[in-house]
Amino acid sequence: MNNNIRTHTFFNLGTQRALYEKVDGYINKEFYIKEYIEDIKNKYKLDRIYRFDMGQNNDGCYTGISSIIERILKNNDISDYIKKYPEFVCRNLRKKIGNLHEVSAEWVLFSAGLEQMISMVASTFLELNDRVLVTSPTFFLFEEYSKRMGAIPIYLPLHENQDFSWTIDTFNEYKEILDKLHPKLIWIANPNNPTGKVISKDMISNIVKIATEHYAFVIIDEAYGEYTDPQNKVNSASSLLHDYNNLIVLRTFSKAYGLANLRIGYALMSDLDIFKAMRIHSTNFPITQFSFDIAEMALNNLSHLEEVRFKNRVRKEKFVTELEKINTISFIKSDTNILMVKHNSMTSNELMSHLEKKGIITSKVPGENDELKSYIRITVGNDEDNNYFLQGIKCT
Repeated sequence: MNNNIRTHTFFNLGTQRALYEKVDGYINKEFYIKEYIEDIKNKYKLDRIYRFDMGQNNDGCYTGISSIIERILKNNDISDYIKKYPEFVCRNLRKKIGNLHEVSAEWVLFSAGLEQMISMVASTFLELNDRVLVTSPTFFLFEEYSKRMGAIPIYLPLHENQDFSWTIDTFNEYKEILDKLHPKLIWIANPNNPTGKVISKDMISNIVKIATEHYAFVIIDEAYGEYTDPQNKVNSASSLLHDYNNLIVLRTFSKAYGLANLRIGYALMSDLDIFKAMRIHSTNFPITQFSFDIAEMALNNLSHLEEVRFKNRVRKEKFVTELEKINTISFIKSDTNILMVKHNSMTSNELMSHLEKKGIITSKVPGENDELKSYIRITVGNDEDNNYFLQGIKCT
């Protein structure tokens, strides 16, 4: 007698949608990267793998952060430090972030990386058959978490002949979509991921203004924002929070700060009712005390970000100068550390496969836009890695 039952019938609709309506992206939760790397090394007899796929800061975090670990080991019993729950409110870090963005510390909400925050936004606002607007291309998790709630994505295409940038034509199409289809939620990445292109402050202001007139809510993900910030300041949509309460701005310590492993994301919002609603969908302790302590030290040393921006700018200029010399390759100029690249006679899968044979791992660009299908996304690395990539792609 078989006592097995159909366990999937116990899953709620959100879980079933997550299982069967996956959105292609840069990462796969069922993908074992360490095994994949070893397979590539063995298959092609390689000594080293070059990771150009994750969009992270290859220079790492502020070096002084190691002193925190030393201080913990020196001044505390490590087991005593680890056994305690983290601070619930984390007033110091909230205050520092509030000061940086010139907003109230009460407007700052933390999450375990921005993926959790995106999930919290979707869970707070969306339900079956709600419409959400996403650009194509953009960060794939906007669509994935919206679909889990049963929402319907509306795609606003960005075009290759305009470098996948927001233009006046894009804005006019955006207004037309709001007029006709009335999306409840608008997801914007600025700088955009995977293009690395910045949307101007005036354009962002107009996007939020029009959304307000159409009773829509705007989420602006600034995960790569530190790459375009001025020294010791932010160039952020958070400045609009004083005028609009239908806006949430997202930031993270994973990219330019070089703290991806610690999973520290935060949201800024000016409506305390929204703050309370979002908090319902978080855990009581989303971030460890260790992560809080290191994030606070990172904010105390913003000069490191200026160093990161400078190094990235110099390396990228050198890198794209060499890319321009390769006749078979086209790319989209970027304001951050990521680039969209394509081979003029290969599909993205063919190009990724060719580079993989040389030990170079890249990301496919997701999206519903046909103009995207030949592109891959890469992360600008150090000079040695960049030179290896250039040699690899020259041989295509």
